[in-house]
Amino acid sequence: MSSEIVKGNNEKVIDLSEKMAANYDKLLDLFPENSKTGYDTEALPTIWLQKDEFNNLMVSTSNKAREFAQLAASLTGDELKEAQKNLIWSSCKACHDRFRMPH
Repeated sequence: MSSEIVKGNNEKVIDLSEKMAANYDKLLDLFPENSKTGYDTEALPTIWLQKDEFNNLMVSTSNKAREFAQLAASLTGDELKEAQKNLIWSSCKACHDRFRMPH
């Protein structure tokens, strides 16, 4: 998404942010109890051991992506990049650090 910000294509940023929010909503249902083993996944066991924390992070990140989409309508340049860093990338890092194998 960063390249879109540099280009100043806010409509594309808004669309991608809304799609990201919807994807985070879908993640809530993708790790049922019966999926702990037997699958080739980069998910760490903490997803199942700390399912409430994982789900809360997905809901929070989805909300942040929607908030970013709203902000993208009025921000440009460095302001937009800063909002992206604070709302989107910090949440991505939090999830990947706790719930995904390093890659």
